[in-house]
Amino acid sequence: MKFTNLISYRYKSISMLLGLFGLTSVINSALAQSDTLKNDAFGTYIIMPIEFPVTDRTALNEKLNASGLPDAIHPAANAGIGIQAYANRFFFTVAFNKGTREREEDTYLTEVEYRSTSFNVGYSLTKSHMFSVYPYAGLKMSGLNYLYREKVPAEIPFEDYLEQDLKYLELNQSRAHLDLGLGISAQWFYLVNARAGYLVPFEKYKWTINNADTDLTGSPGMKYKSYFSLTFGLGSLFTNDMERNHNRR
Repeated sequence: MKFTNLISYRYKSISMLLGLFGLTSVINSALAQSDTLKNDAFGTYIIMPIEFPVTDRTALNEKLNASGLPDAIHPAANAGIGIQAYANRFFFTVAFNKGTREREEDTYLTEVEYRSTSFNVGYSLTKSHMFSVYPYAGLKMSGLNYLYREKVPAEIPFEDYLEQDLKYLELNQSRAHLDLGLGISAQWFYLVNARAGYLVPFEKYKWTINNADTDLTGSPGMKYKSYFSLTFGLGSLFTNDMERNHNRR
């Protein structure tokens, strides 16, 4: 793993996923015992979200180019994993997304990594438990890593290699946001979900270097503006109508 500073970040994300899975299981078990509303429905899905972030990297790229470095271009689509629970028209979602774009030339290699961890809650405006249109709100952590490394020539004398002074740079940034959006979802034993979200930052941006908590003063800004996501999932959906039909048999 080339960005070693993400190890703890990923462990925390996995812990969040496991914790939410347990929480949603408890919620489903408790709410499924209620039989007061005809449109009650409860389900849990393992999901694979694909996120398409919209960012503004203009100032960052201008600074990089001025120093003779290539642009920071993150992947357009970033795959992930998560859990989505549906309980009586409420949606509870937690997800982690990550993608890396590599560019290799004769003299250098760059890697630009995008990542995000999100938790949000939505409420369906439709009464159908199989089709939902819902606004949602939550928390989203977005981050970017930029790595530049000069390459050693394919063939070089040993003495010349010892005298090499190869440039290596790594820039890291993460930022917390208020996540506001609108989703459209179809769910049964499967889930298909499309979302469009807008991000409002909670904190100022800052860049750190090489896994060190060191602020780079005067660093260029970068905005995580919005995103679109398409999600696929598998799971189960329980409704009170299903229980009534089973009891009649």
